[in-house]
Amino acid sequence: MVLALDSHAHCGLTLPFPMLHSLWEEGKIAGGVLFSPVEEIYDRYDRKFIDNQYYRESRQRVHHYLESLISEQLFVYWFVWNDFAPPGDCFTGIKWHRHPGEPEYLYGTKECENFIENVCSLQLPVILEEEFHHTLKLTEQIDRRTVIIIPHMGALNGGYYRLKEAGLFENPAVYVDTALAGEEEIIDFAGDYGVNRILFGSDYPFGDPSYERYKLERAFSGNKLKKILAQNLLELLGS
Repeated sequence: MVLALDSHAHCGLTLPFPMLHSLWEEGKIAGGVLFSPVEEIYDRYDRKFIDNQYYRESRQRVHHYLESLISEQLFVYWFVWNDFAPPGDCFTGIKWHRHPGEPEYLYGTKECENFIENVCSLQLPVILEEEFHHTLKLTEQIDRRTVIIIPHMGALNGGYYRLKEAGLFENPAVYVDTALAGEEEIIDFAGDYGVNRILFGSDYPFGDPSYERYKLERAFSGNKLKKILAQNLLELLGS
């Protein structure tokens, strides 16, 4: 059986690990990357949301919970918000996330700039889920100093083909994950850029890990499948 590691799964106090683990076992998935559900980080339904003590404590709680889960094949990413607290030492990546209509990151502040510089110096990969213009601008600011992972093949970053037309995927420091993405986009990326920057992901609880794995097994085989399902992630995280 080919090793599979899910590079995109939500887990936290509202989505405890045993719920995900049972689905991973069904899909013969050995582990992967965990990061918090959005609702434990900020109030995504209040566009004018101002950070407060409740959410600062919520972020601390969920990051502490995730840290307790770390094992040989279980990695955790730090979910950044507008306090721009530095990532804990055990976190091997960053989750950067917002959708149109949600409260915005405080770009341009000294705190944001310092956070980005710290992430780049630590060379932590960044899963970047943002609006199109913010995606391009932040990628330019990071300037290949660390890897950026575009989730869903860019479906929520303005669209795969729009990002491709903008030249984003020509950047060798830009990876993609396959969570909830269409086969057409995944195959197109592999044909134009190879498979070394493609990561298997499920986007649990929004995606079914078993089906997301099956989708890739339908499109790839041999060494290409091995790289997408696990090897690329392990190489990226230095494991």
